[in-house]
Amino acid sequence: MIIVGHRGARNEAPENTVEGFVHAQKNGCQYFELDIQLSADHELVVFHDTNLKRTTGKRGKLIHFSYSSLKKLDASLSMAKWHLCKIPNLQSVINASPHTKHWQFEVKSDSRQRLIILTQRLYQFIIENKLEDKVTVTSANRWFLKHIKSLHPELLTGYVAENRFLDPIKTAQILGCSMLAISITLASERNVRRAKKAGLEVSCWTVNNLSKMKALKNLGVDSIITDIPTIALDAFS
Repeated sequence: MIIVGHRGARNEAPENTVEGFVHAQKNGCQYFELDIQLSADHELVVFHDTNLKRTTGKRGKLIHFSYSSLKKLDASLSMAKWHLCKIPNLQSVINASPHTKHWQFEVKSDSRQRLIILTQRLYQFIIENKLEDKVTVTSANRWFLKHIKSLHPELLTGYVAENRFLDPIKTAQILGCSMLAISITLASERNVRRAKKAGLEVSCWTVNNLSKMKALKNLGVDSIITDIPTIALDAFS
């Protein structure tokens, strides 16, 4: 079972920062999940929340700021021992983590117009960085997954499933996904078995309990996304 660092190493270092990914890589992590949004000037920015306040203390939505403004903000507010960990663009994270074997690029929901632009920018980025075999583009936004797959069918995609009212396996199949990134709340034995039978790679999030990790491994889950990759790697090495 593969250990995937969630937003780098969310409980070990500031999430979705260059420093966080470097920390996790130095401690042996070679698989990562991160979040991608567009800035106001259409830069691919690595950031999770819609609002900036939780990790930077600044009020306002990320989409209203240019990247030149965003990259000046310290995104380490939630972790006192870290300082001056700026909001990165996607290129800086990739450059700082050269030993990564695979990425899950989770695209956050946005307007369709901006998601069309994001699709163009992200595809160009993947090709320019020769990441075609190292990236699965994931999202909970079904329209986005359908759109990017229709334009670039060769890209690997994954459906981020957290809704009990949609069959996660059928939805992933309909969208042409190769991965099911399933919430731990939906990772029942039945769902994992059905996903594997459907030929889907199963990645479960967010798993921070070692006993639960072991149970998911026994179910046949391919990877777990965790905030504590260093601890998980030590436990399962």
